[in-house]
Amino acid sequence: MSNEIEIKLAVSDQAFNELEEHLKNFTCLAHKKQFLSNTYYDYPDHFLAKRKMGLRIRQEDQELTLTLKTNGKVVGGLHSRPEYNLPLTEKETPTNAQLRELYPFEQLPSSTLQPIFSTDFNRTFWLVEFQQSKIEVAFDQGQIIAGESEQPICEIEFELKSGNVQDLFDFVETLPFERDIYFSSASKAKRGYLLDSKQFLTDWLNKWRDFLKEEREESAVDFCAKFNSVLKMEQKLLEETLSFSPALFSQDFMKTVERVGAFFNLYHYYDENGKILEAMVTEKQKETFLPALLESNQTIFAEIRDLIRFHSETKDNEKTIEKLTTLLKSRVYFERMIKLMRFSA
Repeated sequence: MSNEIEIKLAVSDQAFNELEEHLKNFTCLAHKKQFLSNTYYDYPDHFLAKRKMGLRIRQEDQELTLTLKTNGKVVGGLHSRPEYNLPLTEKETPTNAQLRELYPFEQLPSSTLQPIFSTDFNRTFWLVEFQQSKIEVAFDQGQIIAGESEQPICEIEFELKSGNVQDLFDFVETLPFERDIYFSSASKAKRGYLLDSKQFLTDWLNKWRDFLKEEREESAVDFCAKFNSVLKMEQKLLEETLSFSPALFSQDFMKTVERVGAFFNLYHYYDENGKILEAMVTEKQKETFLPALLESNQTIFAEIRDLIRFHSETKDNEKTIEKLTTLLKSRVYFERMIKLMRFSA
């Protein structure tokens, strides 16, 4: 068993050349290109998915590995999760006996495991020495395939191989990208499960009402719990907004109003509850990261208010969603999310 700690960043195809050039500024200990073929398995009732587990067979050159990824912690784009590996000699559907070799399940379904989807991608990776740490940088480009449905893969994973997690944040913050970037909390496995299923927009108005109601009813102030809860909602709101087609919002005036309004409620909350952020930081962070974070909150809050005015005046749904998407994939949003993830690490 190993504990994987990584940051995942969704990018455009054009980011590869920028990344490759940027990494020349650091000591590179290893560099490799490879094709990875992965098949994910589960029971007909999605027994593993319901427990937030992912079971796959990965083929890397001539090597086959059965891997079980268990439920871990995801904050923003920072992933920390245990995984269990078993070398294989041939690619066959995993058995219950093999699954129990990986993890001590008390009970497994009597049905047979079956392939659910596949993820095939080209990976270019670099092992980089940075400060007191070693970081693996992997650029993945390929496809997730589930039945007749497909979805592109274009992302960078930064995995901490040794050292400390703050070095990982420092390294990611050196990246030169200015646009078309955002932190992703969704693993390839999660995206695979969602690919062939019907998805629904979250009712964020009611979600915020429930959150504020629970907050008022709490007798004690737990700033850490509030911070993590708000950050989790923000990440879901961000990824949901970017994962659906812009046409879903732009063809409906009220859907556009509600989506921009959800971000307004979020940043209004941050603006009114500054003590939450202050309670999360160390004395050193109060001097280094907190002022910049509060400034970025105000900048984005102002952008959201301007967006509401623009939509109210123009009634242009398509342009409004385009502006919102550009903001969510901007450098200022990228830097802000890094600072939030630092506080939760």
